[in-house]
Amino acid sequence: MQDLEININDEYLQRLRKLESLQAKNINSYPSQTAKNASISDFLADFASLLGNGKSLILAGRIRSLRLQGGSAFLHFEDESGKMQAFVRKDNVGEENYQEFTDFYDLGDFIEITGTAFETKTKEPTILANSIKILSKTLLPLPDKHAGLKDTDLRFRKRYLDLLANPEVKDVFKLRSLIIKNIREYFDAVGFVEVDTPILQTVAGGATAAPFITHHKALDIDLYLRVAPELYLKRLIIGGYEQVYEIARCFRNEGIDHQHNPEFTQIEFYWAYKDYLFLMDFIEKFFEQLVLKVNNGSLKVKNGEDVIDFTTPYPRVDFKEALDKALNIDIDKATNQELVDLAKEAKIAVDKAWGRGKLLDELYKKFVRAKMIQPHFIINHPLDLSPLAKKLTDRPNYVERFQLVVKTAEVCNAFSELNDPIDQAERFKEQKRLKDGGDDEAQGADEDFVEALKHGLPPTAGLGMGIDRLVMLLGDVENIKEVIFFPTMRPKK
Repeated sequence: MQDLEININDEYLQRLRKLESLQAKNINSYPSQTAKNASISDFLADFASLLGNGKSLILAGRIRSLRLQGGSAFLHFEDESGKMQAFVRKDNVGEENYQEFTDFYDLGDFIEITGTAFETKTKEPTILANSIKILSKTLLPLPDKHAGLKDTDLRFRKRYLDLLANPEVKDVFKLRSLIIKNIREYFDAVGFVEVDTPILQTVAGGATAAPFITHHKALDIDLYLRVAPELYLKRLIIGGYEQVYEIARCFRNEGIDHQHNPEFTQIEFYWAYKDYLFLMDFIEKFFEQLVLKVNNGSLKVKNGEDVIDFTTPYPRVDFKEALDKALNIDIDKATNQELVDLAKEAKIAVDKAWGRGKLLDELYKKFVRAKMIQPHFIINHPLDLSPLAKKLTDRPNYVERFQLVVKTAEVCNAFSELNDPIDQAERFKEQKRLKDGGDDEAQGADEDFVEALKHGLPPTAGLGMGIDRLVMLLGDVENIKEVIFFPTMRPKK
């Protein structure tokens, strides 16, 4: 590593001297404007016609290879649209321009080339330069184009180098962009309105998660980065909207692993006069059209060693029935201590602050969810786990809720929204009791939201879906850091 640093430092000093030489010649190495009037892809697409008419075009891009040979040079340069060859000849650009180019330009520099179409003996489309100009002088070398950039930690820390060295990395981000575009088109088409709600919140609510805390100096109050947009979106339903969604950046102060990043993106939507059963049918249709669109017309998606079949309908599995079967007990009759003992036997690190709902959730993740590969709906969760969901009328200890599980991961979470303000206030009290007892993932008691509920929330169903995990699933990616441009990393210093 030390030798590498020495080499980089040597190269930096060499490039710095070239920059100083350009400045001494009154050449601006960082101009604010370029006369570029075509992209590389445009030039290549029109190459046949350009070859015959001698029309001059101005291209710009980054030098990726350079080969000098006497009074001429071949180089490859690229912009976002593609890469192509340029031929720079002293007789064409002039001796002074050519000397500047050979003495002071390096791999990685951004250049502007004015020239005409030219075909080499090997029939490679080329631009024959009439002039060449520096647009941005790079002071550090790019990763070697043959060796690439393989260090995973370095790839995530310096994504800009990863994108330059490993262009295939862009494919997963193209998929991400396509998925988000499809989400917007799908929800807009059925009457939803896209909205924005606060990221800074006075109460951390809407999801069971530990929040990040910050401080506002002018107001002298602590604020929380939102863990979910839920409570504000439901305020909009109270205010008269019937279909709203938000593609929201959320923040949860939790551990980092292959499926979790403290900063992540999800879509949440709320639909008045609907329930969780309607949303299961709706989300099945959504997944069918999404997968067909981004997976070349097939509902079968390769993911690792598995092939996930998104053909509907998806099985609906009752939470209690599945966990009863997996543990060979009746969870309604089991004491908290019995659940703790089962968790410890399964090598689950039990925290003494956990309530009954958290115990059941961890057991479910270990014994039920971990075995689900194909799409399944897990339905009817325990009340203790769901402080914002409506109770089942015939099973008051359970709620109208579902999670879509695919490849052992929760892809979305939804329920019929609790709209009884008295019941909601009582559930917030229980969350406060858990928080006071040391459970930092318990939700805050949002009294303003309870007041809003007292003004009336119609029957409403809502759903949250993690976009990062969705991209992982459909892009055959195992690590969430691969689908986030700049994931959270521990600082080296």
